[in-house]
Parts: sequence; C-alpha cells; structure tokens
Amino acid sequence: MKNLIIIAAGGCGREVLQWARDINKIEKRWNIKGFLDDNPRALDGRICDLKILSGVEEYSSGPKDEFVCCIGNSKVRKNVVEKMKLKGAVFATLIHPSANVADTSSVGEGVIIYPFALISDNAVIGDHSIINMYSSVAHDSVLGSFCTISAHCDVTGACTLGEGVFMGTTSNMVPGTRIGNDVYICAGSTVMARVRDGRKVMGNPAKLIQF
Repeated sequence: MKNLIIIAAGGCGREVLQWARDINKIEKRWNIKGFLDDNPRALDGRICDLKILSGVEEYSSGPKDEFVCCIGNSKVRKNVVEKMKLKGAVFATLIHPSANVADTSSVGEGVIIYPFALISDNAVIGDHSIINMYSSVAHDSVLGSFCTISAHCDVTGACTLGEGVFMGTTSNMVPGTRIGNDVYICAGSTVMARVRDGRKVMGNPAKLIQF
C-alpha cells in the first residue's frame, strides 16, 4: 500500500483528505500519512486528526510515497509540483467515487476530481488540474495542465483551455470556445468568445478587465 501525502493543509487540502478517505472506503488504496505545509500552524483551530509532517521542500520522498498537490493558485501549484518532481516525487490522481468520468475520457497525472463532477465523452483533463464539485467538462473539451475549475462551472462541448486557466465559481463557456494560457475567469461569468493568454475577464458576456 502506498502512503499519501497531501501538499497544503488549507481548505482544498482538508477537503481532499476526506475524498481520499472516501476512496479508501471502497478500495483501500493509501495510508494517508499527513500534510506538507510551509505554515506549521495551518491546521490551528481546525478539526483534523492528521498533522503537518514538515515544510514542502524539507520532506524527502520515500519509495512508497505518493503526493497530491492541493494549492488553488495554478502558478504556485505548478512551481511546487515541478520542484517536487525534481526530487523524485510521484503524484497520485484522485477521483472521488461519486464523480462521473467517461471511459473515453483522458485524465492526467496528479488530477483531483471532486464529488459529483462530470467528465464526459472524449474530454481531456491535463496533468495536475483540479475539477471542483458539481462542475462539468463536456464532450471533446480539452483542458491544459494546472487548470483550476471551481465549483458549479460548466465547460461545454469542444472547448479548449490552455495551461493554468482559473474558472471562478458558476462561470461557464459556450461550446467551441478557446481560452489561452493563464486566463482568469471571474465568478459568474459567461465566456462567449476567444480569450488570449494572460487575460482576466468578467461578466455576461465576459469582457476583458485586465491584461
């Protein structure tokens, strides 16, 4: 049995702890070892029966260790994952049992799929992306690595998202929309046209608010 180490003990990390335990109830996959966090007091005031093992870069990976990175900020998540992989870290893909993931879909390394998410026919989810609860990625849509899809979002059919895209809660995209790298979509927005790299958009229809 592998050890699971959760990187970051914030809200996402503590949620993922529960999702990993839900997986273990069906298939005993991991010994859930604890958290890595550079803030040793990150769990103060929280109900949690696991501890912070060490800071992120202080931890030395063992042969039975698997990691899951629960940092919401895509750029920070990418930086941490790349540093850990240079040290030999292996990342687990975590799919909650209640998620609906099509057999024809492709889900990359280190992906986290929350409860009640939907990944449909021939959808592609890039490495280390996070798909939050009640969000959907429809048929033939492609998400680049390190995307963060918040709760109740809708990526409709044949959309393309670049690397590091952030979709705020309840945002959505019309079919066939193309989104560049490092795009930030504000909560509640509807994207109806192409968005180029590095833009921040908001509204319905979504409009550029920042380069």
